[in-house]
Amino acid sequence: MIACPFPGGAYLFARGLRMTQIARQSNRIAVLALVSGMAVSIGMAMGPMAGPAGASPSQQKVSPESCMSCGRAADWRACHETALALAMERDWSRAIAIEEGVRRAQPRDAEVAAVLARMYQEGTRSLPRAFELYHEALSISPGYPPALLGLGTMMQDAGSLDVAVRYFQRGAKETPDEPLFKVRLAEVLVKVGRDVEARPILDEIVERWPGSREAEAARRLIPTTALARP
Repeated sequence: MIACPFPGGAYLFARGLRMTQIARQSNRIAVLALVSGMAVSIGMAMGPMAGPAGASPSQQKVSPESCMSCGRAADWRACHETALALAMERDWSRAIAIEEGVRRAQPRDAEVAAVLARMYQEGTRSLPRAFELYHEALSISPGYPPALLGLGTMMQDAGSLDVAVRYFQRGAKETPDEPLFKVRLAEVLVKVGRDVEARPILDEIVERWPGSREAEAARRLIPTTALARP
């Protein structure tokens, strides 16, 4: 018999959920798929679901049914990992139901809030709920990069490019040694006609991370800038 990983009653399946594509990448947690124009899906833009940063994986493996039906306390991380695995399989209904239970057990965990937001964003397209949860993550951990990334992507997808710029700028400030936010920022700056600001960012990406996917994306964007030069 497997003990329940977190307190609470039965967790009902969310119904009528539509599946969307989720990208799996095996490189660092912050890496996103390449920017490939306006048609890029949210899943491809945001990369893989992430587990708790800096936390050791739970040694207890639990089934989705155990996570959703138990009433006694045990290891919430095991259910968090179960929800992540279901999300990677695009089983959004069970992933969301379980992660909602994890959030009730860990209401002050920014990672849990951001992962749940991502599930709503990609799995059900429940954008108001995703927006609320990303901001919850930021209230717990100001400047939390996954939340900034999610919000920036949502704003870009909605056409609110000036707002997206602000989120990506903050993300670049929080992660100065990663090219991820920089390439997203440069892409949006180009789209809003702010080529003068985008070009030095693109040059920096190519110079500092020459073999990265972000550098490849930057090289594709450079010819579109008004400052394109040899």
